Parts: sequence; C-alpha cells; structure tokens
Amino acid sequence: MNISLEDKDHFFSRWRLVTGFAVMAGIAAIVIGVYVNHARQQVGTDYTAMVGDVVRAQQQNSQLDQVLDVFMANPVSVHLPEINHFLWLAERNLEGIQNSISHHPLLEPHVSYLSDDFKLLESQLPKLERLALQSIHDPSFLEPLQQLGMEMEVNMAWIYSELNNAVHAAAGEQYRVTQQLTRAVIPLILFVLLMTASLFAAVINLQQQRNKMHKLMLTDELTGLKNRRYLVSIATTQLANAQRQHHPLSLMILDLDYFKHVNDTYGHPAGDEVLRLITGCIESLCRQSDTLARIGGEEFCLLMPNTSLEEAKCVAMRIRQEVASLELDCVTAGLHITVSIGLTTTASGQQTFEQLYSLADQALYQAKETGRNRVDVVLPPVHMEGSDNFHTSNAEKPKPYFATSVLKNVKET
Repeated sequence: MNISLEDKDHFFSRWRLVTGFAVMAGIAAIVIGVYVNHARQQVGTDYTAMVGDVVRAQQQNSQLDQVLDVFMANPVSVHLPEINHFLWLAERNLEGIQNSISHHPLLEPHVSYLSDDFKLLESQLPKLERLALQSIHDPSFLEPLQQLGMEMEVNMAWIYSELNNAVHAAAGEQYRVTQQLTRAVIPLILFVLLMTASLFAAVINLQQQRNKMHKLMLTDELTGLKNRRYLVSIATTQLANAQRQHHPLSLMILDLDYFKHVNDTYGHPAGDEVLRLITGCIESLCRQSDTLARIGGEEFCLLMPNTSLEEAKCVAMRIRQEVASLELDCVTAGLHITVSIGLTTTASGQQTFEQLYSLADQALYQAKETGRNRVDVVLPPVHMEGSDNFHTSNAEKPKPYFATSVLKNVKET
C-alpha cells in the first residue's frame, strides 16, 4: 500500500498532537501522584519533630525529678551541675515547642490556652535554680525547693499531656484538610486535562479542515485527480531533480476528442461519468511516480519523471489505444471516445514547466489538426541535432527548433 507524502504529513501531525496530549496527561498524573504522596507524608512529618520534643521533655522532666530527690536527700554542690543541665534542657525544649507551635497554623488554635502555663513554667526554671543554690547553704530552702519542683512537675506534665493531645488533634485535622485538598485538586487537574483534550480536539479538527481545504485547492473534485496548481508545483520539483541528476522528464497533454458532442447528446451527468471512466483507464497505465492531473474540462496532463522519449511514446500509445477501446456502455451501448495526445521530453530538465507545457500544447494542436486520435511530439531544440527521426512541423510557418514525430494517424471521426 502506497502512502502519499501529504497523507504521511497529516498522519505525523495528528501523531504529534496525540503525543503532546499523552505527555501532558502523563505529567498531570505524575503531579497528582507526587502531590498526594507528599501531602500524606507531610501529615506525619509536620508533627513528628514536635511529638519527639514532647516525649523527650517528658523523659527529661522525670529525670529532673529524680535529680531533685537525690539533692533533697543530700544537698551538696556536686549535684548542682546536673540540676542546671536538666533545667537548661527543659528551657530549650520549651523554646523549641513554642517555636514549632508558631509554625503550625492548624495547631496554634488548639494550644493557645496553654500560653499562661508556658510563661509560668519559664519563670519557675530560674527560681528553681536559685533555690537549689541557696539550699546548699541554708537547709530552710529545701522545703520551698521541693514544693516548687512538685509544682513544676505537675505543670510540665499538664503542658506536655495537652500538647500531645493537641498535636494528634491537629494532625487529624490536617489530614482531613489534605484529603479535601486532594479531592479538590484531582477534579481540577482532570478539568484542565479535559480542557486540554478539547483544545487538542479543536486543533486537530482545525488541522483536518485545513487539510481538506488544502486538498480541495489541489484536487479536482469530479475525478479526484490533482489539478493544475498541484501539477505546476510538483513539476517544478521534478524538473529540479531531473536537472540535478541529469535524468529525462516527459510531459504529455491529453484531450478527449469531440467530448462536447457527448455532453450535448447525453447530458453533462453522462459526460461526468465518461470523465471518471477515462480517468480510471489512464490512471491504470501510470506509474506511482507519475502525476496525472486534470487541467481543463476534458483536458489532462501527465508528468513522467525519469522517462525518456521512447518510453513516453510507448505510454502515450498505450493510453491512446486503451481509451479508444474503452466501452462506455454506462452512457449508451456501443459508445466509444478517442483521445489526442501532445508529447514532449526534456533530456535533463533544462526547460521550465511553462516551456515544456507550451511544447506539449503545440504537439496536441498538431494532433488535433491532423486527424485526432493520435500522438504527436514536439521537442526542445536540443533534440534536433543529429536526429533523422523527426521533421519540421508547420511548413508554412517553419520553426526549425521544433521537431515532431507522428506516431499514429487515423481518419478523423
């Protein structure tokens, strides 16, 4: 199955659009997956550090209580560094926890009522340190020290317990918010994908319409053949290739004989059907590399790249014979039609399309004037030198740079 360059162009254009949409859909899916995964991880990660601080603070509070018990039993200075160390740790934990709270909007409303407890605890820490130092020199301070230690222990236990509950409540709330955001983001991204798909569909539709318009501009609607506009374009390319590669190129113009009689006698619908049948007949004799175009009412043009004069003559003769023998019973029984053909060949693409077309048109004129149902050839000047097979056309108005070869002459019908 042969696919034209135009069809390949359309296929790859559609493929690029579909690939673009698939890439966008894939990126959107990855974004959704990364977002959902990150959001779920964030629910746990946001509060993990704070929960760790609370747990460590509770453990250190218990250790501070044990150190104070030892100090109460034996109030000597050797225990002061250990007490000061745990007080310093407690102060750091409080600062870290309060800093974490300020960075968690969902948590702050749950623990705002603890602000007074935090302030109280912050004021008790240095007081405990002073009482411990005074107790070494004056045992009367041991009782206030013990009482303050118990108050701090209760206060810390209360704060850390409330913080623990608040963290879990905030984590649950954040999880719900994240789930809601996820449910909102997914439809949003799906909507964007839908709009993108609609946009791609619109672009594809516009491109298809453009391709159809482009095809209509280059195609004959009745026969499905290429038109003159396309022929001129492809001929320019083929002539450039012929000149570059030094290959011959042939051009023939075909005109149906007495076609007006068919239209006048059987009507234009019958004439249209005859044109379609003739088109199919000629196309069956063309190669894939040839370009057959309808350039007028009953006039066709066949461009044959890499085709010598002798090869083109054979093709022209076969076309003339096949058309003459074609039965047009669909119009009326026994109806036949003939074709006149003008042919020219350039040896290496030195002529322009307009020059070749003019030569083929002159050959067609000769075929019409000398009996129809025949093939005439008019060649560029280069073919005259050393050639004995052609003779000058139109003896009354000689044109020595044209040569013609009459391949078949039949009685005009």
